[in-house]
Amino acid sequence: MGLLSSLFSSGVVKSVENIASEWIETDMESAEAKSLMIKTLDPNGKMRRDLSRFACRAYGFYLVAMVGLGFMVAFDLGNTVGAKEAAELMRGLFLPITTSWAAIVSASFGVSATNVIKGRP
Repeated sequence: MGLLSSLFSSGVVKSVENIASEWIETDMESAEAKSLMIKTLDPNGKMRRDLSRFACRAYGFYLVAMVGLGFMVAFDLGNTVGAKEAAELMRGLFLPITTSWAAIVSASFGVSATNVIKGRP
């Protein structure tokens, strides 16, 4: 009798039971695996936040440079011919730079909003 009880409690049957429980996937395990994959790709949205922060700083630098060039041209400070040329070149970049900044920031907010709606971290 002791042989049978040891066989069922810690022997071959217990090993088969452990293997079978590892093969069975539950919805909870599937959800945990998906959230782990998302955290692996972008832990806590850190990469999105860093990209948005950099884009905002670069866009801010661009706007400050535009204002500085505008003051140079308006008040004849320094080399106004060079400032006019630089201001014209930077005005030509306004739409592409603004569009890129808006795309990066809105994508970051969009992903964050989608994650909140779906209940993901």
